[in-house]
Amino acid sequence: MMNPMRKQYPDTTFVVTITMILLIMMTAFNKQSSYFAEALLEEQMVQVSNGVGPGTTMKIYCKSGDEELPVKYLGFNEYYQFSFRILWRTMYWCNMYWDNKIHSIKAFDVDRRDNELCQSMCFWKIKRDGAYLMRELDHGNSSRRGYVKLYSW
Repeated sequence: MMNPMRKQYPDTTFVVTITMILLIMMTAFNKQSSYFAEALLEEQMVQVSNGVGPGTTMKIYCKSGDEELPVKYLGFNEYYQFSFRILWRTMYWCNMYWDNKIHSIKAFDVDRRDNELCQSMCFWKIKRDGAYLMRELDHGNSSRRGYVKLYSW
């Protein structure tokens, strides 16, 4: 029989359990997931530039699973830039058209760890032979930024 003088707090066990789970999760947070947690607070930017060649206009259309961005037409060395906040499964695709051909890239993919590799800005250069992403290039004791080809067509 319960003591009528003792007040029961049924939610206390739940709160203590959730608190313990959160503490365990915070302790288990590794470096990669802390990058992701920091990225959630920042705005991510993507810039795609037309490096196809002089006199070639590139049509570009980008979208995510829940957002369609406006179609843009870029002259040589012009760029298109958009921004967003990173969520758990954030991914943006871009389709580029020139010379009656279509070329597609994943402009941002959180699973590819772009939030770590690009920091707050992903720079893409689209060329006739493929798509290049600006990355840190490690050269022994030093590093510098340069474009790395991620897509070939």
